[in-house]
Amino acid sequence: MSDKYRYNLTDHLTKKEVDRLLDLFNKIKLDLSDNSFPTRTNRLEAVENMKKVLEIHNYEISEYVPEEPTKFSDARDHHEIMQKGIVR
Repeated sequence: MSDKYRYNLTDHLTKKEVDRLLDLFNKIKLDLSDNSFPTRTNRLEAVENMKKVLEIHNYEISEYVPEEPTKFSDARDHHEIMQKGIVR
């Protein structure tokens, strides 16, 4: 059985999964247990550990990849085209 995915879901976690979860929860608490606002490094480390927790519960996690913004021509672009005589 892979650590990353549970293909045969049951109502109970294996001992290995429980041990892994306890370790991850402790790491998450440690990463976020700063008296001030946690550093970016600590926050990102906590997020990575949270992703691992979700993966143990058979959630598939992927990195967010923003879409390229759609570029629209504005009035200035139209004006430049008209000035250069590039009209078809």
